[in-house]
Amino acid sequence: MIRSVKIVLSIIFLHVSFISFAQVVPLSHKDTVREFEIIRGPSMRSVYIDSVTTLQTIAGGAIVKQGTTTISSDSIVVNPKTHVAEAFGNVHINQADSVQTYSQYLKYVGTDKTAYLKKDVRLNDKKSTLYTQELDYNLNTGIGNYHNGGKVINGKTTITSNDGTYYADTKDVYFKNNVIVVEPKNHITTDSLLYNMKTENSNYYGNTYIKNKDVDIYTTQGTYDFKTGNALFTSRTRIIDSSGRVYIANNIALDDKSGNAQLEGNGIVKDSANGFIVFANQIFANKKNNSFLATRKPVLIIKQKDDSIYVAADTIFSGYSTIIRKEDILKKDSIIQDTSQVKIKADTLTVPDSANRVSRLKQIINKDSSAIISHAEDSLQLKENETMNKKNKKIEERPPNHLKDSVEIISHGKPTESPKISDSAKSVLQPASSADTAKSILMQKRSDSLSSMKIISKDTTNKSDSSVRYFLAFHHVRIYNDSLQSVCDSLFFSTKDSVFRLYYDPVIWSGHSQITGDTIYLYTKNKKPERLYVFERGMIVNKTTQGFYNQIAGKTINGYFTDGKINYMRVRGSQSESIYYAQDDDSAYIGMNRATGDVIDLYFKNDDLIKVLFVNDIKGKMYPMKQIPEDQKFLKNFIWIIDKRPKNKLEIFE
Repeated sequence: MIRSVKIVLSIIFLHVSFISFAQVVPLSHKDTVREFEIIRGPSMRSVYIDSVTTLQTIAGGAIVKQGTTTISSDSIVVNPKTHVAEAFGNVHINQADSVQTYSQYLKYVGTDKTAYLKKDVRLNDKKSTLYTQELDYNLNTGIGNYHNGGKVINGKTTITSNDGTYYADTKDVYFKNNVIVVEPKNHITTDSLLYNMKTENSNYYGNTYIKNKDVDIYTTQGTYDFKTGNALFTSRTRIIDSSGRVYIANNIALDDKSGNAQLEGNGIVKDSANGFIVFANQIFANKKNNSFLATRKPVLIIKQKDDSIYVAADTIFSGYSTIIRKEDILKKDSIIQDTSQVKIKADTLTVPDSANRVSRLKQIINKDSSAIISHAEDSLQLKENETMNKKNKKIEERPPNHLKDSVEIISHGKPTESPKISDSAKSVLQPASSADTAKSILMQKRSDSLSSMKIISKDTTNKSDSSVRYFLAFHHVRIYNDSLQSVCDSLFFSTKDSVFRLYYDPVIWSGHSQITGDTIYLYTKNKKPERLYVFERGMIVNKTTQGFYNQIAGKTINGYFTDGKINYMRVRGSQSESIYYAQDDDSAYIGMNRATGDVIDLYFKNDDLIKVLFVNDIKGKMYPMKQIPEDQKFLKNFIWIIDKRPKNKLEIFE
């Protein structure tokens, strides 16, 4: 029995030969492209499996080569017939000294140059390294795939995913499923990512979240450059900055160095801290100074609890402005000299003429110091406003009953025709002359105003107490609020004083009343209208339910609101005019009174004009309803443009 076993073993050994090579030995000469060359093989043998299959085994630190690809390992088994090689332990593939691949196991198919690597796989292309446990890599196409998790480390950037595809020629890696990017500036999660290891440019597909110290970005498609920080997102994207401000648009481009962002297509900027939202089809924003420029049908919503303010225009701009104080102003001799240019005008709140309005708007945000002079006028105006406000409040609370000879046109009383004032009454009324009052107030407070004024200057990134946000809207401005509506050409609004400054043919509607003038300042409190001032060519038109037009015109108009409705107004100016349709106790119209005076006080209730009070130098005439001349029904420059009045907030978006 033992002898028979020895015979069988002898037969097997006859088919096995041990060979040692000290030089390169080709395994076949049939196909030099596919065939392997043995570069090193301290221990080698040929194993004959059958009549057509012979395996070549190399141990002790084997090295084989196919074309420009060199494979080294602890041991290698080569099948010359199928051109398949298997390597075990410390596998290394050197592909033309460019891509280096490492693993603990390799199955290499020489016909298509595909390597199947397992366990501690590492692919290195000089700059970046791919790590995985299983990798299918085609050395001919330079494409590798992993399906059981992997990561790429490129400098300080690490990217992991469940699946991935590596492209050697372009240095791209396409990561799929549960992709996580960790790099010095960003932490990113996404469904799919195409990343270039050379340029560090990345393209995202599917739900993507990018987070860094400055922003949180939510998108489904876009490009992000890790080197420059520049980005382009081409799907509906939402960005939240460190202050909580939100940016949303169909397409968003970011320039990290300049801080600029461009939003295209249904863009939204939402600033909850400052209480505003901007909608536009194009928005340019800067994160460094928190400014924005909105075009293509922009709409600004200044939010409040119950009644937001909607503003539409051709263009809307917003930014922060520094407040310059007295000590800063006094350092500039030119500014001290220019303070003499502040004009003091009687019976007005000193607004520059129409020709200077556009330049004045520019001055408010201009870097030039001339903006200081322009705003110095505003400071004087505010001082007079405060004084006049206190005075008018007293009038509102306690009507001037001591003015016995003044003329009242009351809705339920018969007016006096062609009223006259006695000499004794004139002496009492004289101090109420609007010209003298305005002049004395301005002259008395001029120095105090300059000493305490705060002036808007240039943009700044400083958002402390010394800076405030302002808004500019220009061309075809429309404003809608449940309490009032307005149109004008240009608007300026500052959160410092909550005043809407309306320029170029502004019109305000409140209830049944229309207010026009050369310039209108609308003061708000808690984002509701509190009072307004109309400068130059002021006119109030109040349409009755029967279709008559009560009209009051003067040089200036001071008005006050209660719960968002007009309560009291004072019209001032040399020869202020009024047309008022009087009613009897049964609310029947008895006639039209047309009169003039230096001062006209108006009282409203539920949006209707209920009382008219004339003060100083009063003249007038009463016409019975059936005897009103056609040429007396309207004041000069009368207009009623109700068709331009915004009807609802949805109309603002059209």
